[in-house]
Formats: sequence, structure tokens, C-alpha cells
Amino acid sequence: MSVEKGRTHFVSEALYDIKALQDIITNFHSKYYGQLLVKIVGSDTIPFFLITHNGAHLRLIDTVKQFETEYFRIEEVDKERCRGTISLLRAYDYEGNETNSIADVVRLERTTTEKSIELGSISAIQLLNPDLLKKKFIIEPKW
Repeated sequence: MSVEKGRTHFVSEALYDIKALQDIITNFHSKYYGQLLVKIVGSDTIPFFLITHNGAHLRLIDTVKQFETEYFRIEEVDKERCRGTISLLRAYDYEGNETNSIADVVRLERTTTEKSIELGSISAIQLLNPDLLKKKFIIEPKW
């Protein structure tokens, strides 16, 4: 295991817990109600951003779809190697424009882009409201 002074790196553990919760939401199936938990929660993703040791938000670029983001979903955690696979979430403001300003984000959208990262370079995780993944834009006419 990745060891820092005899302990497993806490970021690996925290992301492992988030992944476990996502799996419970996704895989829970009731004999009578089907996937009721996904319907109640409204999403199978717990969004977050990562803070590096220098205090900056980790930003990654999708070179195919040409966008940059600091919002992620955990896909896999390798606690032994202290690595994680995250998928990039695309952030939008109220007008439907891409944004990375946390004050302007009203919706996050899942993408298929995944990146492997070294978790030892991360010092903190900030969870975000899962409701950001299910918001719809409602633009009312001005008059």
C-alpha cells in the first residue's frame, strides 16, 4: 500500500468511500421497486474537485472535446499504487456556456473522458452537490 509515515494515503481512502457509495446507488435493486435508490437520489455520480498540495484546484484537459475542467467523478481507486481513475465533468453556467468558476456553475455533465492520476499529489477533496448533475436549463421569454 501507499504509505505515508505508516498510514495509507487518506485521499485514496476517501475516494474509495465515494466510489463505494456510487456503486451502492447504482447497483441497489429492490425486488418490488427496481432501482428506486437511483430515482430517489437522481444521479449515480458524487461530483467533487481535488486540491493539490500548493492549494490550487486540479485542472485537467480533454484534448478531444477541447474543454478544461476541475470537476470530476471517481471511476476506480487503486489503493495499493495510490492512483485513481477519474472521469471529467463538464461545467456550465446559467446561460449554457462552459465555465470553471464555482460561483457560476449551475450544471455538471458527465463525459466519457477518463484520466489516471497520482493521488499522492492531492491534499484535499471537496464534494459538490449531486443536484448539479440533474439541473435543466429553463430559459423563460423576456416578455
